[in-house]
Amino acid sequence: MYTSSGKPFLPAASDIVFQYIFSSARSEECLLHFINAVRMSAGRPLAKKVEIRNPFNLKDYESDKKTILDIKATDEMDRTYDVEIQTANEQAFPERMLYYWAQLFADRLSSGDGYEQLRPVVSIVLTRFPLFRELEDLHNVFNIAAEKDPKVLLTRHFEMHTLELTKPKWDRFMEQIAAAQEGQKNLRNWIDFLLHSNQKTEAEMETLTCNTPGLDLAYQKLVEVNSDERMRELAWAREKAARDEHGRLLFAREEGRAEGLAQGRSEGLTQGLSQGRAEGLTQGLAQGRAFLSQSLQRMLPLFYPEFTTQEILERIRNIEETERLQEIMNAMIEQKPFEEIAKLL
Repeated sequence: MYTSSGKPFLPAASDIVFQYIFSSARSEECLLHFINAVRMSAGRPLAKKVEIRNPFNLKDYESDKKTILDIKATDEMDRTYDVEIQTANEQAFPERMLYYWAQLFADRLSSGDGYEQLRPVVSIVLTRFPLFRELEDLHNVFNIAAEKDPKVLLTRHFEMHTLELTKPKWDRFMEQIAAAQEGQKNLRNWIDFLLHSNQKTEAEMETLTCNTPGLDLAYQKLVEVNSDERMRELAWAREKAARDEHGRLLFAREEGRAEGLAQGRSEGLTQGLSQGRAEGLTQGLAQGRAFLSQSLQRMLPLFYPEFTTQEILERIRNIEETERLQEIMNAMIEQKPFEEIAKLL
């Protein structure tokens, strides 16, 4: 889809667009129906209404491109909801999710209150990268349960949903949804909107929104964002800043590994020369190729999460030419389109 001036639509899964859709003026309906689609998919009780506790304010994000964008709300049962979308992986991200949940949980207790005053906190975290590779499903729910009998919960106040919006898990989700109940179909349509709304025609969007509560208003808000040049520029700036920061951290980490490997390789070559020049050189080259291959396999899901599959990772592992691996590494660091990366695999 394109704006009236011919510019491509920002995706609904862009963090600032996501925030605007679900926490700006009149967003309560969008947020309520999205939360209910997630909870219905997991067989949890639904909310009747929500109140947004941190309404969208563009000025909050203009001065700081690293501001954490999450949406806090409460429902009629005094449950707290925290909804966020994360586009780039971070170190210890599951621990970060738990820490944020714990902060919200503790914040509900005022000085002098008893622990019985604590209320449930429900976290809904959407990621554009693989989070739990050992789990096959796109939507997973976590609680605190007894190891010997998972039906016994420590508390019902803890509830955390993760939705991994990667292509492999989306494809699997779509396969499962064919004969699914209505709640699953609502969640499917919401995720389809978040992932693909900027790629659909207006007719396709009308079909998607007509039978999904709240989605028509979400689409209206998506159009509003894309009609606001100031917000478009800020969204692109935030995305670029996040990619640049992530690239710098990753490059520094890989450079540190490279220095360690170079030292080890040098020592290996020296030892190899004393034992036989050819044997030492072969070992050094093999270590260099292995380092590049392993680095690329770590970088791919961080830079191109939607295209990371076992098949692609296997193709990287099977590359024998060091020069080719280095060429792929350079292309990733330069953040070239995945289509160009794929030509090198």
